[in-house]
Amino acid sequence: MNQQKQIRKWENINCPVHRKLSHNTENYLYAMYLLNEKNEKITASTLLEYIKQLPSSENLGTSLPTVTGMLKRMTRDHLITKDKNNEIFLTEYGKISAKEQTKRFRLASKFLHEILKIELKDVFQEAHRLEHAMSQEVENSIDKLLNYPNKDPFGQTIPGVNFNGNEQNFPLTKSITNELYIISKIPPENPEFVEFLNKNKVLPGNKISITELSVTRGIITIKINKTTVDLGLNIAKTIWVKNI
Repeated sequence: MNQQKQIRKWENINCPVHRKLSHNTENYLYAMYLLNEKNEKITASTLLEYIKQLPSSENLGTSLPTVTGMLKRMTRDHLITKDKNNEIFLTEYGKISAKEQTKRFRLASKFLHEILKIELKDVFQEAHRLEHAMSQEVENSIDKLLNYPNKDPFGQTIPGVNFNGNEQNFPLTKSITNELYIISKIPPENPEFVEFLNKNKVLPGNKISITELSVTRGIITIKINKTTVDLGLNIAKTIWVKNI
């Protein structure tokens, strides 16, 4: 597979600011990219809710004033803009920076799990440690070593040459009883939940059937091979599936 050596694309953008992004900025960019993937509005509040899920070792702070201060710096650095309703939008510079940050993080996750055999429940935290230290040369080498993957271990898309942002995935809670689906992605943030999903084979690529979906009881029951798993609807919505 022929691949051109990747460079930091933002360096070629007509932007008045070109500087090494801080670790905090990289984390915020990843959070914004993730919210865009979910078609959720980016606001200070939605960012705060996601940042609370990040490893404490990232030292991001979990208060609204901290988030507001970070957003002011990102606006100053031409990464984001805000409208009159305080909804946040990535600039061209911000979009490319966020996309590249997401690629680096998800490549790190894939490398840790597939090559270094790090347990799936520990990948998210370890990837946060690795990503900030990755140079472009290391990123390119990992990409080549992994044969230019398009998914991380959690089923999340790795942006790149073969990037496809039009996959027809939807939350498990939008499924229909007695239908078959393929798990497309699972949430990586909570190690205990990842361990539960791993133990029960609720993993990307596996086929499942829906045996019950009860709004009144607040649960969905899925079947994988001969195993039945009950999930609360509030957590089931974080698991995405696709039609077979």
